[in-house]
Amino acid sequence: MPIEIAIDFGTSKTVLACGGKMVLTQPTVASVDSETWQPVAFGDRAKSMIGRTPEAIETVFPIQRGMIADYDIAEQMLKEYMDISFGKRLIKPRIIIAMPEGATSIQRRSVANAAENAGGRRVQIVDTAVAAALGMGLDFLSPGGKMVVDIGAGVTDIAILSSGGIVQCSSAPIGSHDFDEAIIKYVRKKCNVLIGNLTAEDIKKQIGSVVPRKERLVITAKGRNIFSGLPQIFEVSSTDIYRAMKDTAKSICAAIKGVIEKSSPDAVADVMADKIYVAGGGALVNGMKELLEEYINCKVEIAGDAEYSVARGALKALKNPELLENTDYQIRNLEDLIVETP
Repeated sequence: MPIEIAIDFGTSKTVLACGGKMVLTQPTVASVDSETWQPVAFGDRAKSMIGRTPEAIETVFPIQRGMIADYDIAEQMLKEYMDISFGKRLIKPRIIIAMPEGATSIQRRSVANAAENAGGRRVQIVDTAVAAALGMGLDFLSPGGKMVVDIGAGVTDIAILSSGGIVQCSSAPIGSHDFDEAIIKYVRKKCNVLIGNLTAEDIKKQIGSVVPRKERLVITAKGRNIFSGLPQIFEVSSTDIYRAMKDTAKSICAAIKGVIEKSSPDAVADVMADKIYVAGGGALVNGMKELLEEYINCKVEIAGDAEYSVARGALKALKNPELLENTDYQIRNLEDLIVETP
């Protein structure tokens, strides 16, 4: 029976890791009864219902920009996912959850309480960037600076790590979901067609890019004409989608540049002599490596399992606490998260 579970409770996706492998990957979305607010479906089934629900059912995204937006649904979702993964007779396991560095003590405690009420014990919180670094196998215990970027769906976490701690960091409220929103706005403006989030996400995955593609790709999609209100089939090219996504991509680059500008010259020199390590689902968008290298003028390495680096690293921190012993960085325990008062 598993006793140690790592959770990457992300805006778009929830990943549970145990025993050195990913045991569950599900969308962080729920469908609920509009009157009682009781869950009807979680995960893939709930995601397939987006934009297709009757008035009696609403779609809920309990995590927004990396933080809990609906506590009750988040708690029930965690319990459901743990039951699916390990069964309802699971003996209370130790749990570690990755959260953005910018989260307040109240926000961290909220997530930790949700995990505890879902069946966990001795819940701990680790910063996303630290978990990503461990997941990519980086050694940040030495004095040399390592820069880690995790491009999630709602938040981009950026940190320079050195001597076992965080030298400089930032959590920018921008991520791969913003690419979807940009595509929706662009299609509406250019084609006079309204599309949903699932269609925008599909377009992004098929022909999206943050740098101009060498070969022009075209995709046919369906939406609703904003003037006639009738269904319409339309075409968009990879050039169109690049134009839609480029401003969001530049904002991510600017957030990374902001952390570099606030860091000491020595730490920056270490980063430039090495490379920038990038994880998260947003790192897999076509052209992200090339864009970052051109914008920041530094080598960039995309994690081999970018979508799972955080969960893998969090599990490593839980199973091997000695990795962070005698360092400036400390994993936060539930009892350490004192509620802030005004």
